[in-house]
Formats: sequence, C-alpha cells, structure tokens
Amino acid sequence: MTYNSAKIALKDYLRVIKLQFAIGLTAVIVVTLYGKSILSFLSGLCGFLMAVIPAVIYVKIAWSDKILNAEQIFAKHKKAEIFKFMFTIFGFLAIFIFFRKIQAGILFVTYVATLSSYWVCLFCQVKTKN
Repeated sequence: MTYNSAKIALKDYLRVIKLQFAIGLTAVIVVTLYGKSILSFLSGLCGFLMAVIPAVIYVKIAWSDKILNAEQIFAKHKKAEIFKFMFTIFGFLAIFIFFRKIQAGILFVTYVATLSSYWVCLFCQVKTKN
C-alpha cells in the first residue's frame, strides 16, 4: 500500500468514527428520552462507548506509522483487530460485573446502532461509485 492509499484509507476510517459519534449520540438521546431515567442514559452511553473506544484504539494501532510494506501493514491491522476485540470483550465483562443495574437492552441497542455506521459508510461508498 502506498502512502497515498494509506492516507485515503485512514481518512475513510475517520469518517466512520465521525459517523459513529453522530449515530451513537443520537441513539443515546433517543433511549434516554424513551427510558426517562439516568439509568437509561448511562446504559446508552455505555453502549455508545463500547462501540467507539475500540474503533479509536484500532485506528491508533493500525495507523501509527505512515509508510510500511505490505507485511507490516497486515501485522499492524491484525494487532489492532486483536486489541479491539479484547477491549470489547473485557469492556462488556466489566460493565456487566461492576454495573449490575445496567439495562442490557438499551446498552445493546445503542451499541448496534453505533456499529451500524460501518454499514452506512459502506453503502454510501458503493452508491457513490455506481
């Protein structure tokens, strides 16, 4: 991957994170208004953060060096994906262990809504290329 293509890929991934913020925060607001409690807000916020923080960790690890050969790029993305996965697993474990009153439905609704940004970006990218 050349430097320019890596720069374009990073720009695309940052666009996904921006969209995650927009969709995720909207979902948090909606579930808070629907649930009408601080617990709904905290559950929604946890779902939002469980989607966004691993994505930011992925970007920090995968895109830390600018010019790499293909083998190094693959290794960095593999490492980034492992860290992202581990953070997600341990994050959910920590939430369910330390925050016993969590509203799991709201947590997962905001988590899935925030993750939907990947599909929205993919759909928009395919639509603009056609």
